[in-house]
Amino acid sequence: MAHEYLKPMLDVGSPRVLNCNVITRKIIAANPNAKTFFSCKPLNNLVLIKDTDPNSRTSGIGTKLYCPFNENDIYEGGRTIFVHDKGVENALINNFGEGALPKESLAGDMRILRVLDKLPSLDPFLLKDVFINEGIPMNPDYFEVAKELWDEIEFYILQNFEPLAKAAFPDALSSDEVARKLIQKIWEGSDLEALQPLILAFRLEPGKERETFAAWKGIIFYGFERRRMAEQFAEFTAWLKEIKIPLTAGSIQERSEIKAVSEANRQRVQEEWDAVEGMLAQYQSAYDKMFKYQIGSADFLKFLQGSSKAYWTLGNSLGKVGHAIYCWDTMSKRFPQRKMSWEQNVEFITLMAKIFVEAKKTSTSMNW
Repeated sequence: MAHEYLKPMLDVGSPRVLNCNVITRKIIAANPNAKTFFSCKPLNNLVLIKDTDPNSRTSGIGTKLYCPFNENDIYEGGRTIFVHDKGVENALINNFGEGALPKESLAGDMRILRVLDKLPSLDPFLLKDVFINEGIPMNPDYFEVAKELWDEIEFYILQNFEPLAKAAFPDALSSDEVARKLIQKIWEGSDLEALQPLILAFRLEPGKERETFAAWKGIIFYGFERRRMAEQFAEFTAWLKEIKIPLTAGSIQERSEIKAVSEANRQRVQEEWDAVEGMLAQYQSAYDKMFKYQIGSADFLKFLQGSSKAYWTLGNSLGKVGHAIYCWDTMSKRFPQRKMSWEQNVEFITLMAKIFVEAKKTSTSMNW
């Protein structure tokens, strides 16, 4: 990837990127003794990126590890490999040296990577929540979620869980304290014995109960995120429509090609947003039928049984849209009314196409 496109693609701020390199430097500068994300020191130079991975057998999304050639300037370029690749551990050892990645420490770090690989996006809220529920102590400074925002998201999700707790547990109807504890158990999704009435009531597939609870919570979270992004999405898409190609911008063929890419970008970003809107509308309709209007549970049960797929679809689509908006905001905000030069518009159009590119299946997903 060309140098000029790497910075907005790797920067902290996108829901598809966890830039350990930049965040670790910031944390260590403030406190040299702070706990780092990975136990193996060299791994803290990595940038983790959620990306389309046609080689993935399940979700079609993978966690790509970007290892910079120069840890002091990660934008010079680097090697990449997906976490699920069979040769990932050996590739890391070969890159950093066996002595730099002690076996025990690397095993713990690989567990962290595999936990992250189970998420469809790298939103700070999801990262913080998954490590709490997995019982893996992490430095919270890597997940920059303001307490006010965390509380707002938590309240929003717990509100959605409350009718479920009261429907499945009669005791919850008579005691707010009982209801609160049950809702918290749904949030954690780990005490399957306590949640048996809920599991049975919603006919959750045996062996996939924890996965379903996590997906369910994730779907509600993405509903919250969609609401937060709506205003900026509208501003972004309006800006895309205003892009004009100057008659002096290259040859007729060059103008035609950039116009085609620009229109394809606009179509793809709208398609991803529409996919989010459609999925969340389907969830809300099923939820309302069961809990608000009490006219049937079939739609909600069906949705819940396919919640894992919905979770990944929402995370992937919102992640791409969020990444595009982040890059646009980063590149255009310093210009009055976000009016960039034509050359800068072309740079953004090219970058946006890379975000929405349809990856092709290959014999290996390694570029190591």
